[in-house]
Amino acid sequence: MADPFLSELKYLGNRNLDFIEITVDAGTDVSDLVVTVYNNGGSVRSSNNVSDLTPTTIGNKDVYVIDTTSPVPFNGLGRFNGVSLSDDTTVYSFVTFDDRTTPLTATAGPADGLTATPIGIAGNGESLESNDGGLTYFTQTDPNPGTIPCLTAGTRVQTPQGAVLVEELQPGMTVTILSGGTAVLAASYSRTLDAAEMAEAPALYPVRITAGALGDGVPSRDLLVSRQHRMLVASQIVERMFGVPEVLVAAVRLTELPGIYVDTSVQSVTYLHLLFEDHEVIFAEDAPTESLYLGEEALKSLPQAFQDEIATLFPDLLPIEDEPASRVPIPRRRMQRQLVARHQRNGKPVLEAGQVAK
Repeated sequence: MADPFLSELKYLGNRNLDFIEITVDAGTDVSDLVVTVYNNGGSVRSSNNVSDLTPTTIGNKDVYVIDTTSPVPFNGLGRFNGVSLSDDTTVYSFVTFDDRTTPLTATAGPADGLTATPIGIAGNGESLESNDGGLTYFTQTDPNPGTIPCLTAGTRVQTPQGAVLVEELQPGMTVTILSGGTAVLAASYSRTLDAAEMAEAPALYPVRITAGALGDGVPSRDLLVSRQHRMLVASQIVERMFGVPEVLVAAVRLTELPGIYVDTSVQSVTYLHLLFEDHEVIFAEDAPTESLYLGEEALKSLPQAFQDEIATLFPDLLPIEDEPASRVPIPRRRMQRQLVARHQRNGKPVLEAGQVAK
């Protein structure tokens, strides 16, 4: 059984948005597992029992998230703090951030006498994330504790033969893509969540994009997607900001606009991933949206079983050294927010008639 590890840490910016994510093998007994936050001088700032939290199970992993809404004390993280993960006998990790100019040595608590390992630096609104068991960390521009980027069952996807329910698409079938051509579906993966699971992990509630909310009658009927699933934005504002005709923006960023919101009323939802040889923009309820993007950060959100299957069946699709090219540019999180704010302020739809490139 793999050791528990700190899988994502957000530490800079609004403390209400800070969090510590812990990942363990599914079913692991966490009754003795403790997360300790250290002050700049090495004293203990706070201590959190992981067993007080409710996990989200993704594939063969249980994921726990400590934040300011948790039933345990947590006051956010600072750039000079440290974090340890330990049980009664073992300190699994003791980390700090590269913002420090001097080492951090614990003077109390589980890591007493140990010097923290710097794991990198993240900007305001970013996080540090690991997908290799805590061995290395990369900067995550869009922090995503426990989220899954995908479409939902019941969504109609455009094909050359007409609209087909996403759950009825099979590998080998062709789907209409933004360029006007088609792409062959390589694989499809799904996961169903019930009301209890979503209530325990609110980040799993879907975003509802009501009919016509994107502009020009799009989508043609209400569309449900996961929070991190990206939608195409094509407008004159995009042109002015980025010098390109269109970009992809996470659905949760669009919730600042009328008719788009996180729907906490749903009682169950089935999320589906559509995998093509390349990252594509397809049409769901006539709205242009992305297929599964197998970038290094996106892979982190997939259950390990799915990652293993992709590695076995489609090894050439995995980003071993280079991040694969996105079909459409994906702005950084801060720029996505600015883009949506400008649309809101100017009362402009995010899909302007005639702006979507074919």
